Amino acid sequence: MSESRDQQVKRVVEAMAVAVWAAGVTALTSSKVDLELRFNAAWRQWPKAGQFPGITSYHDPGNLFWLGQERSARRTGVLAAWKDDGPWKKPALLQDWPLDEFFEDMADEHVSADDWRQLGQLYVDQFKPEQLVRAD
Repeated sequence: MSESRDQQVKRVVEAMAVAVWAAGVTALTSSKVDLELRFNAAWRQWPKAGQFPGITSYHDPGNLFWLGQERSARRTGVLAAWKDDGPWKKPALLQDWPLDEFFEDMADEHVSADDWRQLGQLYVDQFKPEQLVRAD
């Protein structure tokens, strides 16, 4: 993959907003420590992490992810972002598309739509129930 580390982080952060939403979660705790640690745990379990060497080779992938989440609300030209709402970090889908269309747009020859869904589910599974807001 010839993307820079920043491009890889942007791609993962955007895809994770969609994947967390697809997992039925509308908000996560905004605790930096929890967001980072749980990302690190999910990232280690995800078989496709090696497709993102700029993130995987970094000593703390969770910190890169958290920094990307913080920047995502200010980015332009993205399909999804993360918004701060008090004690919550909320995934925001910025296009009025069916979820499958988001995943189709994010998928490529290295990471499929199902791979992104898997990472989102791995991430959500790391949180305690009180650290999540699930869709009704």
